[in-house]
Amino acid sequence: MTKKAIFLIFFVVALIAGTIITYIMKTPKAFYSENEIIENMDYLTQEIEVLDSMQLDEKTYFVPHLSNDGKSYGSSIWVWSGWKWECVGATTASDPQIVVNEGNSYIYWNVHPKDEVREWEFYLTSERNYSVTSVGDNNQLEVYYPKIQMKHSVELEKGSYGYVKVPSKWKEVIGSFDLYPAETGIIPSSHSYMYQWQAFNDDGESIRLEHTFRRGGGGSYGGNYFYHMTQLNPENLE
Repeated sequence: MTKKAIFLIFFVVALIAGTIITYIMKTPKAFYSENEIIENMDYLTQEIEVLDSMQLDEKTYFVPHLSNDGKSYGSSIWVWSGWKWECVGATTASDPQIVVNEGNSYIYWNVHPKDEVREWEFYLTSERNYSVTSVGDNNQLEVYYPKIQMKHSVELEKGSYGYVKVPSKWKEVIGSFDLYPAETGIIPSSHSYMYQWQAFNDDGESIRLEHTFRRGGGGSYGGNYFYHMTQLNPENLE
């Protein structure tokens, strides 16, 4: 057998092996069982009860959980890392937060039932701003950013946890003001934005998550998968 034939065989074998490895890495395996979730949870030290495992998309799972004493409602986010499901963030008290993975973005939560949240209002906000950027030697780019206040309402039934997709309109607005648009779940912009929430009870009254955070709350996050949401002060609305 000639050297050329040997090289050709080696090349074909390497190509087939590379294709198989790439397929294995891109194709997620079945998600973990409850016991496997607990065994592979790296971010929390307290003992938990898994309430559910919710598939957000092919490579992202949201797992709401409860502390064994029944007082802390937390959550964890899992992504397919190429070889296994990996926990990239977990909290012991879970108000609404945003997770982004491969261009898909979701708002998720797990709050104490005694807070009696019946409706969420999620907001994309930003303040008015004006910037001047030098372009080349003698030119300047002047940009005015108007105030942005976009609301997305979600009515809830019984249950402590859930998720929704980040509204596509939010992405469009952020992209329209970005000097260098990119195809990402939530586009990092040259202008700053805030992601906020309000919670309402059956009477339509704005409430704080007193039971959810009665014991405080903490967590850990890895990678660039999360955007932090904060409670909105209604006085800032126009």
